[in-house]
Amino acid sequence: MDFTFAACGKFLLILILRLTNEVYGFEVRVNVSHKAVEFGESLEVTCSTTCNNPTIILEYKPGLNPNRTEADKLITDRFPSIQKWDLTVPCTVICSSTGKAVQEMKLVVPVYNRNLSIVPPPEVLEVNKPYQLECIGPKVYPKNKLVLTWLRGSEVVQRNSTEERGFPEDGPLKNVLNFNPSISDDGLVYTCLAELNLDPDKPKWIANASVTLKTYSFPEAPRILNRDSVEVNQKTTLTCEVSNIYPAEKVRLRWFQDGEEWNSVASRSNPTTVQTTATWTPRETGLTELNCMADFEDYPSVSSKNDSITIDVYVFSNPEIQIPITTEGIPVNITCSVFNVSGELQLRLIKGSEILVNRSASTGLTIYHTVNPRAELNGQQFTCEAELTLHHHSNTIVKRWSATLDVQYSPREAQISGKQDWIEGQSQILTCHADANPVPEVRWIKDGKTISSGETLHIHSVQLGDSGQYMCRVRNDIGSTNSSHRAEILYKPQNTTISVNNKTVSGFSVFIRVDDEVTVTCHSSGNPQVTLTWERPGQGVAGETDLPGVLHISQATSEHKGIYKCRARNKLGTDEKQVEIKMEGDVWKMVLILLLILTVLLALVIAFILRNRARKTGHYEVKKAAPHKNLEIPSGIDQESFPLTEVNSDGVLNNNHSQTNVHGVTSINSAQIKQ
Repeated sequence: MDFTFAACGKFLLILILRLTNEVYGFEVRVNVSHKAVEFGESLEVTCSTTCNNPTIILEYKPGLNPNRTEADKLITDRFPSIQKWDLTVPCTVICSSTGKAVQEMKLVVPVYNRNLSIVPPPEVLEVNKPYQLECIGPKVYPKNKLVLTWLRGSEVVQRNSTEERGFPEDGPLKNVLNFNPSISDDGLVYTCLAELNLDPDKPKWIANASVTLKTYSFPEAPRILNRDSVEVNQKTTLTCEVSNIYPAEKVRLRWFQDGEEWNSVASRSNPTTVQTTATWTPRETGLTELNCMADFEDYPSVSSKNDSITIDVYVFSNPEIQIPITTEGIPVNITCSVFNVSGELQLRLIKGSEILVNRSASTGLTIYHTVNPRAELNGQQFTCEAELTLHHHSNTIVKRWSATLDVQYSPREAQISGKQDWIEGQSQILTCHADANPVPEVRWIKDGKTISSGETLHIHSVQLGDSGQYMCRVRNDIGSTNSSHRAEILYKPQNTTISVNNKTVSGFSVFIRVDDEVTVTCHSSGNPQVTLTWERPGQGVAGETDLPGVLHISQATSEHKGIYKCRARNKLGTDEKQVEIKMEGDVWKMVLILLLILTVLLALVIAFILRNRARKTGHYEVKKAAPHKNLEIPSGIDQESFPLTEVNSDGVLNNNHSQTNVHGVTSINSAQIKQ
């Protein structure tokens, strides 16, 4: 490394060198192998000049004995091991070529060791309490080159340095960090970093040391949540809790009685709250002291904290209440009793908010109350309440036991709920209920017959036959009662018929004569009542309507013929029938047309029969046949006659009358076709 400066900045150094060159006419340089050297390490120092005839003087303080090498314009000293803290390099040059001008250059090389240490903090730090972290730096000369920095993780929290050059004997540089740890410091690494400030932009690291902090929070003592008195031989769960604790997983929370630890179960209701529960069954009455202790098992230096309670163990049997079953009008006694207590007892018999009987005692006690039962009192609740006052606690202990009055009575008026108008095909439900005790039997009766049992009668699809009177009969051992319900079936129009002149027609045509008097009547059934309307040919020429569903034609004409439709309608639907009225003259026309058609058909049948008979006998000329495509068979062009082969009565050809032509085809002279 090349040093051409004393102790000033770059600007001052350049200025000095310029003045030196201008005044003396030559330069002096000091080079070192390291900007700073560790105590005991080697170092090489070179002093050089630009003078042509120099005398170089390089002398150190006593104790520094280098291995030297000299040349015309430089001297190089090698130190195998630096054993002095004050390493000042004084280089003096006397230049004979410039009238024995003299220049002197001094360079101080920082010497250091790596002995950095941190004063150990406590094993564990309580959060929000003041603490110090002390870092003791290594020996450095000059001391003002040393910088000590505290890092929290990778964050710089505090730096320390000094302006004094000092000597190592004056004591090391320290950096003391004062802080209040938080929960976030738990497990966090704090590092002290020692650096040499040789280059402001890039200091030289020489050593570092770290410490990992452990923190805890334990601001409150544990708290026992259960402080009530406990009944002897009654299993009780006790809970102890400590809050705002950290780290919660390292807390040990325990129960003790007379120095003996109980088995308990620990849990965390949230990250900073720990609970422990234990079950306890006291066997003796009197005052009992219990303790809950909290500590950090992994941190022995943290003191434990505890809470204690004194519990009064008592005897208090449950109250008993007895109410016999009774029938309406027969008086009954209600009894309230407590047989064993340890303390001052107050016994009360209560109906609703009314206190019927109130007595006190110091042991057991029984009280009575007489009731004249009525049906409306059935199910009335009575409570036997016992209140115990203990000698060592101001809070009283209350126990209650309740029972209801069971009054038996005959069924009151039966109530039937359901619709009276039922629609055919739909589902209907009737419900019958009557207040009674014990619960009554319910039967449904129609037309003197039992059709169902139970409070609900369900008819899945109503039919016309389901109309009528329904009776609900309610009965228990005390008595019975009845109630009736009338059901009417609603249905859409049906069974619609049409009659002409008092003759019912169904799908047939009706014939009338001109000038006839005609009455067309339509009938239909339905509930609610149906409305009958006519749809007539031409709408207005068919006749007059005298009554609903009756159409009167006083003098028929040809304009009255056609299709008449009767439409029956109510709110549930529509039914429709029709009849066709024709004039008798139209019938003869149809008959004549039918006869003509039959005559034509008969003529066609006779012609067909005669033609078939003509084909059964006779001669046929082959020349009249269509040409055949087979070349071996002669065509009709030759105009040769081929008599038909005679066929006997058995349908076999007669070979005596046949001959074969040149083409190998048998000639037929004559033939008679027989059936």
